[in-house]
Amino acid sequence: MKAFQDIVYSNRKNHENIHEKIIANHQQIEGWFRNQWLKYPAPFYSSIDIRNSGFKISPIDTNLFPAGFNNLNSDFQSLYVTAVKHSLDSLKTKINKILIIPEDHTRNEHYLDSLGYLSRLIEKAGYEVKVSKPSITENGKFKNINSLLEYDGFIPDAILLNNDLSAGVPSFLDNVKQVILPSKNIGWTKRSKTDHFNYYSDVCSNFSNLLGIDSWMIDPEFRNCGEINFKTKQGEDCLVYNAEKLFNIISEKYEKYDIDEKPFIIIKADSGTYGMGVISIDSIDQIKNLNRKQRNKMLSTKGNVLLNKVILQEGVYSFEETKESCNVAEPVIYSFSNFLIGGFYRTHENKANNENLNSPGMIFQPIPLNDICISPDLSLDIDSQINKYYVYGVVARLAILAAAKELFNLD
Repeated sequence: MKAFQDIVYSNRKNHENIHEKIIANHQQIEGWFRNQWLKYPAPFYSSIDIRNSGFKISPIDTNLFPAGFNNLNSDFQSLYVTAVKHSLDSLKTKINKILIIPEDHTRNEHYLDSLGYLSRLIEKAGYEVKVSKPSITENGKFKNINSLLEYDGFIPDAILLNNDLSAGVPSFLDNVKQVILPSKNIGWTKRSKTDHFNYYSDVCSNFSNLLGIDSWMIDPEFRNCGEINFKTKQGEDCLVYNAEKLFNIISEKYEKYDIDEKPFIIIKADSGTYGMGVISIDSIDQIKNLNRKQRNKMLSTKGNVLLNKVILQEGVYSFEETKESCNVAEPVIYSFSNFLIGGFYRTHENKANNENLNSPGMIFQPIPLNDICISPDLSLDIDSQINKYYVYGVVARLAILAAAKELFNLD
C-alpha cells in the first residue's frame, strides 16, 4: 500500500450543517436507500468523483465503466472480492464465465494495471475470466452464433463492458442473449451528463426532503446548450446566456449562506470521460475571450470524438488538501452494485482548488478503509475519518441511485 498523507480541510467554513445532518440521520438514510435499491437495482460497478467545499459536497462525475482499480487500497482486496460476488449473485442468473471488453488504449500502462486488477478480483470471486484484445473496432475474433457472443472460442455467460462506448456500440453486441454489464444503452453514445444530473437532481430533491435540507448543498446547478462549435463560435451566445443565469443562481446561494468565495463554472463535454474537454471560468468575459489553445481543447473528446455539446456545471471548490504538501485533493468512491468498497484521493500539486484535477500530473492516494462509507460514529467529531467518509458514501450512493434510474428507464 502507498504511504498515506492525512487529508485536512484548508477552509472549514459552514461545513457543519450538511455533514451533521447526514451523520445524525444515518438510520433514516440507510432505510431510505434500502427501499430505493428494491425499486432501482444499482449498475454493476461505478466510480464517483466528489468535490467537498464544506458548505457543499456533491458528485461532479459518475463513471459507469470505471478504471483505476489499481489505485484502491490493496489491503482490503477480500472486501472487493466479496462485493464482486454479491453483485454477480444479485443478477439471479447462471454465470460462470465472464468476458471483459476493455478500452482501446492498450498502451496506457495504468489502464492495463487497472484491467488486470479487475480481472483478478472477478477470478478470486470464483469466475472464469477472459479479456478480449482491443480494439473493438478490429473485431474479427468476435462471432455471434445463434445469438450467443463468442470470442476466440470463448462463450461467456456474461459480458462486462469496461469500455464506455464513446466511439459507438459495436455491431457484435447486437442481438446477444448473454447479460451485458452495464447495459450497452448506458454508453456515452446514448448517455449524456445532462440527463444524469437531471436524474441526480430528482434524487436529491427527495433525499433533501427526508433530511430537511436545501438540496443545493449536495446538488451542483447546471445548464445545457444545444449544438456548439468552439472553433467557429457557433452557439456561443447560448453559452453566454446560460452562464449568466448560472452565475446568478450561484451568487444568490453564496449570499444566502454567507459564503465569501468567487463563483465559478465548469464547462465540459456532455459525454465522455478521462477529464477531456473541460475548462473552468469565473466570468462571462472568459467565454468571449477564449484563446486558440482553449478552443482547440474543446473540439474533441476521447478517441477524437467530435465535441458538439457541453454541460455548464456549477463549480464546487475542493477545500481538502494533503496535510504535508498542501496539494488540493478530491475523493473518488468506488462501488460494485450498491456496495461501496472505498476509493482514493486524487491530488494534484499544480492545480488550484477550483480546477479540474483529472489531468496529467495527478497522483492517487488510497483511502485507508476501515468501516468507511458504511456507518458513522456519533461519538466522534464530524471531521473524523469515519464520519467524513460516511458522508462521501452517502453522496456517492445518491449518484449511483441516479444512474440506476437512468438504467431503469433506458432498458
